[in-house]
Amino acid sequence: MNAGRILIKINRICAWMLLIFMIIFLVSGYAWSNRIIMPLQQARYLHSQLDLYLVFFFLMHILISTRFTLVRWRVGRGWIVSVLLIVIGLLSFWLVLSIR
Repeated sequence: MNAGRILIKINRICAWMLLIFMIIFLVSGYAWSNRIIMPLQQARYLHSQLDLYLVFFFLMHILISTRFTLVRWRVGRGWIVSVLLIVIGLLSFWLVLSIR
C-alpha cells in the first residue's frame, strides 16, 4: 500500500473523529449552559477536555487535505512541502498547547 492510500484512510478517520467529537462538544456545551441532558460536572469536563482532540484531528484533516490539494495543483510533489506541512502542524499544535 502506498503513502497516498494510507493518507486517504487517515484523512477519512480524522474526518469521522471530528464529526463525533464535534457532536459531543456541542451537546456538552448545550448541557453545560442549560443544565439539561447530562450532569453539570460531566458536561463541563467533556466540553473543556475535548478541545485538544478537536484541534489534533482538525489539524491532521486540514494538513492532509492541503497536501492533496497542492499535489493536485502540481505544487506539492516534493518532500519539502510535506516537511513544511508537518512543521506547520507541529507549531500550530504547540501554540494551542501553550495557550491552554
